[in-house]
Amino acid sequence: MNDDLTGIAAVRGAVPVRANTAADILEATARLLRALTDANALEPEHIVSALFTTTDDLDADFPAHAARRLGWTDVPMLHAREIPVPGAMPRVVRVLLTVRVAAGGARLHPVYLDEAAALRPDLTGAQTRATGHRVAFVGLGQVGGSLARSLGAGWTRVGWDRDPEAVRDALRAGALDRAATSLADACADAEMAIVAVPVDALPSVLRDVADALPAGAVLMDTGSARDGATEALAAAAARGLRAIGGHPLAGNEGRGFASARAGAYRGRGFALLPVAHGVPPEVSALLEALGATAIVVDPAAHDRALARTSHLPYLVACALRDVGAAPAREGLAGTGFRDMTRLADSDGAVALAYCRANAREVSAAWLEARARLDEIVSELGR
Repeated sequence: MNDDLTGIAAVRGAVPVRANTAADILEATARLLRALTDANALEPEHIVSALFTTTDDLDADFPAHAARRLGWTDVPMLHAREIPVPGAMPRVVRVLLTVRVAAGGARLHPVYLDEAAALRPDLTGAQTRATGHRVAFVGLGQVGGSLARSLGAGWTRVGWDRDPEAVRDALRAGALDRAATSLADACADAEMAIVAVPVDALPSVLRDVADALPAGAVLMDTGSARDGATEALAAAAARGLRAIGGHPLAGNEGRGFASARAGAYRGRGFALLPVAHGVPPEVSALLEALGATAIVVDPAAHDRALARTSHLPYLVACALRDVGAAPAREGLAGTGFRDMTRLADSDGAVALAYCRANAREVSAAWLEARARLDEIVSELGR
């Protein structure tokens, strides 16, 4: 979308609902709205209004409630019940969005998900259905959750996490099309599995996922340190999976699915670490959908770089927080202290896991940084 939003346009979509329950209506509506906004690169501030209609067999909740949960707090909404027509598709939510667009901007894409694609046989392409790439997310914290939230039409997203609340939150947010009952269930018919768990658990989870995936599927992780993960991916590749290491180079100090953001990787680098088969086309399609830029790198170079640009900065932030804690409590700290110690608020268990996994490079980076800092401080007295 262009920032010069001078015109008004409209786009439609529809989705079938599994049953007349509040949970099913809200889940389906959230999935439809996410697919529409992702397919058209829309943010909530672009939405002028939303008109929902439902077939007369859906009355357990208002679809607009799903939009409110997605953060559309300032969007005027209206809901109408459709006239029952003999032979009409049952349990369908439709929406008409009016949106601000750039003058002469790109054509908006309607989205008709699942069986609702039959309502618009004139439409083709990924926007008409939720089928397409079937991807399993194993781990729904900040990274896995952001990846899932950033994918829309053309992707069927199945998720599993050892924390059931994370799965429920992801479903409520429209980040998943289906919640898996187990790791094996998530991977059973997946074309690609993305393993987004802390690096200390990564090798064993990669082995479990490799056991559960069908032959020829893509296996990718998101680990920020490669020790152990590279070996597990190589073993998976030897068994016929198309394995590749991955690391999205964006994040924040938040924790869990609550800190996951749609669009988190748009315009950001995404490190890819091929094992035996290069970069699978499904991974290229994933990065295109995310709006991320591929950076192909070997594991040693990756860990050397991340020690200096991510892992050591986290440890330094923790040290500065501890050193400055007392004066900060007295109000004797400005925004610089806040900015320099922001990383220290990261999930300590996750951060220390990747620091430990990359301990050799972190130690080398610290020696370099300490030597440079000694030089800078020694010059202050001259």
